[in-house]
Amino acid sequence: MKVTIDLPDRANLGVDERYAKEALVATLYRNGKLSGHEARQILGMTRRAFEEMLPRYGFSILVDSPENIETELNA
Repeated sequence: MKVTIDLPDRANLGVDERYAKEALVATLYRNGKLSGHEARQILGMTRRAFEEMLPRYGFSILVDSPENIETELNA
């Protein structure tokens, strides 16, 4: 699936394509829509890099819900 988002053309917005992709994938991971493996594949990251990235978007690597655990186990 390809997603396109139109953002305002403000130089001070501080959002580039990489930031938007990481933020979306981190949110989908946190909400149990993606496993850690799937998220890392999409971003092309190692497990360690992914775990270090999550706190930048306000998320923890710790899986804290039954849905997230089930998603991880089925990956």
